[in-house]
Amino acid sequence: MIPGIQISSFRPLLSTPEGVAQVMAETARMGCTTVQLQWIDFSVPPEVIVREMERRGIRSVSTQDLFEVVQARLDYFIRLNRLSGGEWVCVSRIPPECAGPAGLAEFVRQLERLEQRLAPEGLKLCFHPRAEDFAAADGVCPVDVLMQRWHGGALCLDLYHAYRAGLAPEAALRRWAGRVCMVHFKDYRPGPAGDTLTPAGSGVIPWDAALRACRETQVPYGFVEQETWDGDPFRCLGQAFAWLRAQTAE
Repeated sequence: MIPGIQISSFRPLLSTPEGVAQVMAETARMGCTTVQLQWIDFSVPPEVIVREMERRGIRSVSTQDLFEVVQARLDYFIRLNRLSGGEWVCVSRIPPECAGPAGLAEFVRQLERLEQRLAPEGLKLCFHPRAEDFAAADGVCPVDVLMQRWHGGALCLDLYHAYRAGLAPEAALRRWAGRVCMVHFKDYRPGPAGDTLTPAGSGVIPWDAALRACRETQVPYGFVEQETWDGDPFRCLGQAFAWLRAQTAE
């Protein structure tokens, strides 16, 4: 599994070309050359993003955003992927209006239409479930329904969201083995005032079995992610990336 960083982790810094340049420089300084692109402000042109990546030897595997956002700005995501060499367009969250059996069937049709739109561009589509997307309705997991009906569909499996939904990360990986194109590693610590995100590998999520399942099911890419921090974001993501790189080097 190739380790990388989900660039959404630096969202407050991604609103200007200067901020994007800083993020890419720090990402390269961590020794990271593989990323997933999300939450860069749309005012920053794709050409600027890719220029800053290329200056530092960084490649993108995928873009990501909410399904509705990707639908509304599809040309942007196609262009960003084309310029950066990305192969996946990742969409997240089942739209609220697509809850229930009929809604899920319609969502699958929308995913298939989007997939057909991307194919001539040389791009593939994957889906990133959030914790609420795993919540069973009438005893059935919506993600199970999607993967049964969406033939050939792929998952970007965020193991933090799976864990918060009550699924053991390793069980989720084996459940959809062969259809997971990338995973997210995000961690947290519970506290009296609520949960606090912490660098992957330093929180409460048990990772050993999940990492073993990633290896055994041959997940291609793993990205550390942390959108809020109690200190310097580059220190937090540097710690998380060093942890993941050490695990994948075994």
